[in-house]
This record gives sequence, structure tokens and C-alpha cells, in this order.
Amino acid sequence: MKTLDSHYNCSITKLSDESLMFAYENAKAENLDGDFIQLLETELLKRKEGCLY
Repeated sequence: MKTLDSHYNCSITKLSDESLMFAYENAKAENLDGDFIQLLETELLKRKEGCLY
């Protein structure tokens, strides 16, 4: 099975908070690939948790 980790590491983390939220909301609205949505969601959660410390 092909993993998306290399794409995740090099591009999703570079998105601004606003761009990440836009991508996530649109991916869900367009019913895009579940793995892609999960990657976006994971990055959103990481950033949210980072703000709590």
C-alpha cells in the first residue's frame, strides 16, 4: 500500500492555518479521499494542541 506521509511532511505542514482550514472544509464538502481528509484533520489537531501549551 502506498503511503502519503512524504506528501504530508513536505506540503501540508507548510500551509497557513487559514489555508489548512480552507482545504479541510472543502475536502469534506467535496467528499474527497478519506485518507486526504484524515491527513488534513491530523495537522489541524496538531496545531490546535500546540496552542494549548
